[in-house]
Amino acid sequence: MRILQQRLLRGANLYSRMPCIVAVVESPLEEAGRQAAYTARYLQQACGEAVEFMHSEPAGDGEEGGPPRWRVVVQYTLEHLGQAALAAAVELISATGRGEAPDVATAVASLRALSASMQLPWSAQAVAREADALGIPVQRISEHGGLLRLGWGHRQWRYLAQAGDDNRLLTGTLLHERQLMRSLLIEAQLQVPAEDFQDPQRQPGERLRVQVLNGEAQHADAAVRGVAERAAITLGLDHAQVDLLPGRRAPKVDAVLGAPAPSHDQRDLLRALHADAARGRIPVIGITGTNGKTTTTLMIAHAVRLAGLRTGCASTQGITVAGQLYGEGDCTGYWSHRAVLASPQTEFAVLETARGGLLKRGLAYDRCSVGVMLNVSDDHLGLDGVDTVEQLARVKSLVVAAAEVAVLNADDAHCVAARGRLSADARAMYFSMKPDNAVLLAHLAQGGDAVWLEHDVIMLSQRQVRQRVIPAAHIPATCGGLARYNIANSLAATAALAASGFSVTQICAGLASFESDAATNPLRSNVFELDMMKIVLDYAHNPAAYAALATLARGLAQGQGQSKATGQAPGRVLAVVTSPGDRRDEDLTRTGATCAVHFDELFVYESASRGRGHGEAAGLIADGARAAGSAVVRQYDGAATAVQAAFLACQPGDVMVFACGTEVSTLIDAIRAIDAPAAARLAQQAMPAA
Repeated sequence: MRILQQRLLRGANLYSRMPCIVAVVESPLEEAGRQAAYTARYLQQACGEAVEFMHSEPAGDGEEGGPPRWRVVVQYTLEHLGQAALAAAVELISATGRGEAPDVATAVASLRALSASMQLPWSAQAVAREADALGIPVQRISEHGGLLRLGWGHRQWRYLAQAGDDNRLLTGTLLHERQLMRSLLIEAQLQVPAEDFQDPQRQPGERLRVQVLNGEAQHADAAVRGVAERAAITLGLDHAQVDLLPGRRAPKVDAVLGAPAPSHDQRDLLRALHADAARGRIPVIGITGTNGKTTTTLMIAHAVRLAGLRTGCASTQGITVAGQLYGEGDCTGYWSHRAVLASPQTEFAVLETARGGLLKRGLAYDRCSVGVMLNVSDDHLGLDGVDTVEQLARVKSLVVAAAEVAVLNADDAHCVAARGRLSADARAMYFSMKPDNAVLLAHLAQGGDAVWLEHDVIMLSQRQVRQRVIPAAHIPATCGGLARYNIANSLAATAALAASGFSVTQICAGLASFESDAATNPLRSNVFELDMMKIVLDYAHNPAAYAALATLARGLAQGQGQSKATGQAPGRVLAVVTSPGDRRDEDLTRTGATCAVHFDELFVYESASRGRGHGEAAGLIADGARAAGSAVVRQYDGAATAVQAAFLACQPGDVMVFACGTEVSTLIDAIRAIDAPAAARLAQQAMPAA
């Protein structure tokens, strides 16, 4: 038996509400998976750990007729102990398979020693138990130290058994506990030197010293300022001296020095926790679904910021806290969410939650104020043990299952079914594009809250009071009402904001001022105008997203190409399309078939092959399109040549769609090679507004 892969699911996950280790093991033994799970659990219990949950299931056959594989899931309380227990379980079972006597006593003794070395001091255990009993989130920053976080964001306290009198963030203590300081800086998405923090070896002139006064770093470089200010904020310092070292992506924090004002907050810790009506929690909105997550997340975060709250937001566009960029790229998983919740600045958190993050690490929070489930369709199937849309819906429903208020799409059967997974004291709030939706009407009749579209106006019913919010066409992200999917996203955002206590006036102001263009929300329905044609740039990469995007493109083509006065025919829609190669064959052919139905000409290109031969994914998409009867299908090795061919084929009145690109620059650079003036206009339109 051997372990092929393992992950730590640090929060609620597909298998349990408790943290679990999930591993794929390979063994020819019958019931090998169950034996491994049972033994790993037993070994932890023998160390005094209160773990109960275990699970095993087949994970497919090995490569080229190799031994069967099993997916093993076991609850843990200490990460390092859980991993060591699983490794020991595999070795004990392997010894039995070799005909050797398994040395259980030695394994247990070794694991007990490991467990003892990582236990919190008794006083920290007592504080953690009391906070947990009060419903306050408790998080251990690192198993190699006893630092605890009690609560989230600006409501958090930190506790360390050996700390003396200090403020609620333990600023004075942490300035002298360098390894714990390092853990907090890493959690805040800051880079630190890899070498020993206690005995750094530096070259003369290598260190950059930056002063932070009243929270503002005194340096000309924006990247340097951002890192220094975040380091100071993480430790609760208004004034600090931050030493930085050069880094590949950003400066590394080498040291933080400061002199915090004397404080006696820690003396009042338990009394303050008992008196805190919010129980250390800040409002948290979690957003999930197959399509529309990023736009809905940014829309909600924009409205929250506009209302004057220091907002922490994590999405595929990165992490921002109180308007400061913490990190770029896909930030939709556990560590990104934890960074937002851990920041002492965060007053309100808005967290986009993707399938991958849920499967790889689980939820970063035990519960959220509002959970939003936008939709569920076939995407990413056949990956990570998720093979059906129903299984995918179960994964995504983790967000609403942890919510006090669940915002559900009444037009999506999988979202409606997720209501059955809500906690007993949770409330459901539906949204729908159809005022006559049966689920919506039944919910309203029972006194429930809901949001819907009626005569192209967003309506809200809350506590049985109906209000008009805003005409859909007045929301810039809907492109005058043509982007129907962004109307649906606006409905979901309205429901989430209303459930969070925002007024109709605040919601309306947020929706009416949210721009979804290449500068603020790149690759999400970005519309560019070039003389007599338009280009729509979007990240669509699955059948449902392509079908929705086609509605916008077709509306734009009809709007600019048709004239009652001239009788001119509507323009065509030419689409440059692809999908990642890690999708199943049937998913890729279905993508092609969907595009064939909705677009006039297809320019299929190979993007991320992800394990397939180059061109194979594009070939399957093209085959699906041809089988569905598409008249014009062309195939290309890369995005640039496909974009150029489609651009040259466009006529006045046409709309060109470029989908599944990874950067706006891909479009601009491809056009520049054949039409420099047009590329310059695209670049100008992609720039942030002055």
